[in-house]
Amino acid sequence: MNDIGNDHYDEENHQFRSGDSEIPDNDGNQLEIQVQSDNVAAQYGSCKQLIGADGSLFWIPEVEPGWIPTLGSIFKDIKDAIKWYKGYALRSGFYIRKSTKRKKSGITTSKYFICNRGGLPKTFTLDTISDDHNKQLRNSNCKRTNCKAFVAFKAIPHSSEVYLWRFEQQHNHKLINQDCMHLSRAKRQLNVVDQAFIHKLSSAKVGETTTYRLMCVIKGGCEFVDGIEIDWKIFKRDINCHIGGTDANLLITKLQNRKENVTNFTYEYRCDKKQLNALFWADDTSKQNFELFGDVVSFDATYRTNRYCMVFVPFTGIDNHKRCVTFGAVFWKSTNHGRDRSRSAMKKAIEIVFPYTKHRFCMWHITSKLPLKVSWETMNESDFKADFNSIVWDSKIAVNDFEMRWDALMVKYKLQDNKWMKDMFDLRSSWIPAYFKDVPMSGLMRTTSRSESENSTFNRVSHHGYTLNNFMNAFESVMERQRNNQIKFDFDTSTIIPIIKTPLEDMEKHASMVYTRTIFLMVQREILHSLVSCSQKSVTSGVVSDICIVKHKRTNISKKKVVVEKKEKVDIDSEWNFNTSEGDFEVEFNREDLTVKCSCMLFERFGIFCRHIFCILKIYDIQEIPSRYILKRWRRDIIPTTVLKRTFRYSDSSGNVEKVAYKAFSMLDQCCLH
Repeated sequence: MNDIGNDHYDEENHQFRSGDSEIPDNDGNQLEIQVQSDNVAAQYGSCKQLIGADGSLFWIPEVEPGWIPTLGSIFKDIKDAIKWYKGYALRSGFYIRKSTKRKKSGITTSKYFICNRGGLPKTFTLDTISDDHNKQLRNSNCKRTNCKAFVAFKAIPHSSEVYLWRFEQQHNHKLINQDCMHLSRAKRQLNVVDQAFIHKLSSAKVGETTTYRLMCVIKGGCEFVDGIEIDWKIFKRDINCHIGGTDANLLITKLQNRKENVTNFTYEYRCDKKQLNALFWADDTSKQNFELFGDVVSFDATYRTNRYCMVFVPFTGIDNHKRCVTFGAVFWKSTNHGRDRSRSAMKKAIEIVFPYTKHRFCMWHITSKLPLKVSWETMNESDFKADFNSIVWDSKIAVNDFEMRWDALMVKYKLQDNKWMKDMFDLRSSWIPAYFKDVPMSGLMRTTSRSESENSTFNRVSHHGYTLNNFMNAFESVMERQRNNQIKFDFDTSTIIPIIKTPLEDMEKHASMVYTRTIFLMVQREILHSLVSCSQKSVTSGVVSDICIVKHKRTNISKKKVVVEKKEKVDIDSEWNFNTSEGDFEVEFNREDLTVKCSCMLFERFGIFCRHIFCILKIYDIQEIPSRYILKRWRRDIIPTTVLKRTFRYSDSSGNVEKVAYKAFSMLDQCCLH
C-alpha cells in the first residue's frame, strides 16, 4: 500500500481533487469515551465510543498505525485492496460484505464495501395463523442496523492499480470483542486445510464433530480453528448435497479419468433405465494379486454399504502372508427375486466366467441355519449337533463313508422327511469337505469368513448412508492400508532372522529362505512335531518307491516352546484345521525323483508339507524341501514393493504430481499450525 496524499483522483479530468468524504473530527458536539477490550489493546488497539449531538452512540475503531486507513493509498489491484480492508475489519472487530460498483463503458471504475450490518433489515409480514402459509422465518445471527461504515476504491485508468477513494469509519453498533472474533462470520469460513482434513477423516468414518474436536486439540484451542462445530457439519452436508442426484455420474467420470491416466486400471458398468445397476473396478496391483493368489477366491453378496441399498461384493483371496487381499470389487443392484433364484443365477454366472473352477458354498452359513430347520428338542436335548458336525466338518472322511453316515444320522433322529435336510444333501457336492479332497488348496477356505472379515473392515470406515463417492474414498483408504500391511510383512520377512528350534537346521534354514515369515512359522511347527510326535512304524520297499507307515501320537511340547508360538501368533490347528489327530498315516516316497505323498493330504489342501512327510524326509536324510513342493503363492518377495506402493487415488498423468500435492498440503498444514 503506497501513499499519494489525502486528495482524490478525478477520473474525468485525470486530476487529483479534494475529497468529498472526510473523516469527521471530534468537536464540541461529541463526547469521547475510551473503551478498551481486555487483553486486546496491545495487539489490536482499542475503540472510541462517541455520543453524537442527537444523543446517539457510535463507535470508531483504533488499530495499529500500519493499519490506519489513509485516503489516496494505492493498491496494486482490487484483490490486494480487499485483502487489506478485511485485515483492517478483523482488527477493528467487524466484518464486511460487497456493496455497489460503478461502470463506465463496460469497465468497472469503483467498488464499494460496507460493514456487514449496513443497510436496513428485511421486513415482511407472515401470517402464522393461516393454514396456507408454508414459509418459515429464518433466525439469523446477524441483524442489520443501517451502519454507515464503508470504503470505496477507485480504479486508476490504464492500470490494474486502485486507490482508496472514500472511507467512513463510524459504526452505529458495538464492535466485536477480539476474544470473540473467531465466532464472527468472517472467521467461520473454512480454509482449504480444514476442508481437506474433513474429507480425509470422513474416509475413515470419522464424523464432523469428532473431526472438529481433533483439530481443536491439534491447534491448541477452539479459538484457533476456523469455524465452529456446526460449520464443519454444514460443509460436509453441502458436499453431499452437491453430489446429490449426480452421484453415479460423478463416480463414473472419476473412474473414466483414472482409466485414461492410470496404468492398467479397469472398470465396467451397466445401467438399467438410466440408473446404475452394476459396477466393477480393479487396478494393476489387484490384478497382480489375482495372478498370484487367485487359486482361491471368496465373495459374499450380502453386504449393503450405501444409501441406494446396492450390494458391495469384494473379491477376496489369501496372500503369501496368510492375510486377506482384494482382487477387485463390485457394486451390484440387488433384486427381490428370492434367495434361491439369486443362488441359481450366481452359479450359472460362475460357470460362464470361471469355467475351470469349483463353486463352494459357505459351510458356516449352512450350519448356522440348523436351529431354524430342526425341532428345538432335537437340537438341544440330544447329541444331534455334535453328531452332525462330526460328519460335515470332517476333512478326512471319504465320499461313500459320508453318505452312509448321513443316512444313519437322518434315521437316528427321524429327519428323513425334513425338506431342508434333503435339499442340503442334494447340494452336498458344493459344501461337504469330502467332495473337495482332490481340489488343490481346498483347505484354505471352507467358509466366507475371509469375505466377512473384509466386510467388517469396510464397515469400520463406512456406513449405510454413504454416497457411492463417499464409499469409494473409504475403499481407497482400506486398500492403501491393506497394501501397506503387505509391505510391512515383506519387510519383517526380509529383516527378522527366525530362531532355529530343531536339530533339522538345514531343513529349517532352507524353509526360512524360501517362505514368508508367516508360512515359515507354520512349516517350522510341522518340522517340530515330526520329531516329537511322529515315528516310522513300518516300511514296504518297492522298485523305486517306499510305502512308509507313520504313527502319529499327540505329544505336549514344552511350555517354553508353546509360549514362543503364542507370541508369534501361530494358531494353525484352529484356523486351518490341520490334521493333528492320532493314528497311522501312509507316506509314499519315490527315492529317484523325490516325489512324496501323504494320506492326510495336507499338502494338497494347504500347500505345505505335513509332519508325517517331514518325519520320512528326516529318515531318508533329505536336507531341503524339494523345489516342486515349494508353491509360488507362499514364497517371499513375489510382489515388488514398487507395485504395492502404486496408488490410483489421483488421476493425474504425471507421477510426480502426487508427491507435489502431498508436499503442498503438508506445507499448508504447517502454516496453519504455526
